[in-house]
Amino acid sequence: MRPSPAAAGVSDLGFVAFTERNRPRYLRYASARLGVDSAVRSAVGATFAFAQAQWPWLLAQPGLALDVWEELRYQVGCESEHYPPVVRSVARLYDRLPQTSADSVLLCRHLGLDVDEASDLMGVERAAVEAGLVVAHRNLPFLVERGCM
Repeated sequence: MRPSPAAAGVSDLGFVAFTERNRPRYLRYASARLGVDSAVRSAVGATFAFAQAQWPWLLAQPGLALDVWEELRYQVGCESEHYPPVVRSVARLYDRLPQTSADSVLLCRHLGLDVDEASDLMGVERAAVEAGLVVAHRNLPFLVERGCM
């Protein structure tokens, strides 16, 4: 059964709101990971193209923000294969930590988001971000001590 035009409009409006809310933070994240403007735009653009194409399905899932965040991670990973790391300490995070830990450090320590904003952006519980920061501190204390995180 096809949704009514009014329902489709509400869905489209939801997608527009989601995009407007998250685009600046997605761009900052991708820029910190990739550094090359064309790669950043490509990764974020592909992420939102995925989200728009899958929007009705995503709305029915329990973790819309998490699903789109995972797509952003994937797109950034694809783009990063073509470019050398911009900041070595950021590359080290992703080489040595689980993705949620590395993302938590990048968002909270490098980009200055608070834990609640980072958890909202990634679509995970606050405790997952806090645990990610603890894991990073335990496993990469030399980066913390040098002020890289």
